[in-house]
Amino acid sequence: MNYTDIYEATYKLTDTIKNSPLYHTYKEYELKVMESDEIKKLLKTFHNYKEQFEEAYKYKDYHPDFAEIKKNYQRAKMNLMDNELFKTYKKYEKQLDSYLEEIEFRLKEIVNIKEKHGKINLR
Repeated sequence: MNYTDIYEATYKLTDTIKNSPLYHTYKEYELKVMESDEIKKLLKTFHNYKEQFEEAYKYKDYHPDFAEIKKNYQRAKMNLMDNELFKTYKKYEKQLDSYLEEIEFRLKEIVNIKEKHGKINLR
């Protein structure tokens, strides 16, 4: 297998992933999330409290408002994660991530077989 064959196989794999129903569903929900004013507001609140929490976390119990900041951060995270649209988006994101990890695992397996047994024909 030469480099041209590898490039062609890579593009074919990429096209297969991009044409999968899972990818299309993920992209559909990603667009809905990006356009949702409610989720934009929830994300802004979440990121604001996350930033405050990360700053306060450096000092933990020595920070005078650590408990309150932590509570606000957790509440903002729960509000975001409880949103049905965002929850569905994250579900498809996780499924797509698992799908890509499976592909990565299989590719590593093929490379490992080649290293152990020399040149192999993948066709």
